Amino acid sequence: EKITLGPMEHFSASCLAGACMVLFTNPIWLIKTRLQLQNSKLHQQLSSPSASSTVVASSSLSSSSSSNQQLPKQQVKPPYRGLIHAAYTIVKEEGILALYKGSIPAMMLVSHGGIQFVAYEFLKGHFANFTNNNTNNSKQQWKKGERRGIGTPISERLRDSCGYLLMGAASKFIASTITYPIQVIKTRLQQRSQVVEFSEATGEIIVTKREYAGVVDCVSRIWRNEGIVGFFKGCVTNAIRVAPSAAITFVTYEFVLDELTEER
Repeated sequence: EKITLGPMEHFSASCLAGACMVLFTNPIWLIKTRLQLQNSKLHQQLSSPSASSTVVASSSLSSSSSSNQQLPKQQVKPPYRGLIHAAYTIVKEEGILALYKGSIPAMMLVSHGGIQFVAYEFLKGHFANFTNNNTNNSKQQWKKGERRGIGTPISERLRDSCGYLLMGAASKFIASTITYPIQVIKTRLQQRSQVVEFSEATGEIIVTKREYAGVVDCVSRIWRNEGIVGFFKGCVTNAIRVAPSAAITFVTYEFVLDELTEER
């Protein structure tokens, strides 16, 4: 008897796979995030003899007040030199558990894949109904979950491929938009507590202390300081970035399934 997985089965399987992935990859994502956020020119500015011996330190612990003070250059944490150096420095300065900062939002983000597959299967079902309503040959009607093999006319296979492209991109856009606030929280928790930037206009090294006590503290401060917009910064750019890759992935996914399930 043929068993067809429903939306909840797709969602559960995706979430379980995602949770296993987070357990092993969170340290790598944390290091990647910190390497991306740091200023690559900072090390030269700090090591230059002609550089200022002090930096401007600002605190962003509260929205009502911000304090600026002079901080000795020696107290500024140097940037990471690479993957190994970053891992060693994080463990040395913050402990090994620091490699799992942001793991709670990362666990919540496993729902991303689940939402994407549920959205894709939903759109796919409606696409099957649409194609059936626009065909005059009842023998060629496409049922949900049915594979379309080599015998299918090229025009229909091309139409199906375009449909897979659109459904893959749309499902990724939906999932990315719904889960994007969790991604923002995860990134904020994983960034280095001492954010250092060099101002070319003033020649000052600006150090911003931004450290969150946890998920609840991060959410409350983003809401208080930036409003709901703060949870969706870069959302459109991110959707544009990930949608094409998802579209190609699902077209490939359907093509491989067609080839593997083709009756010979």
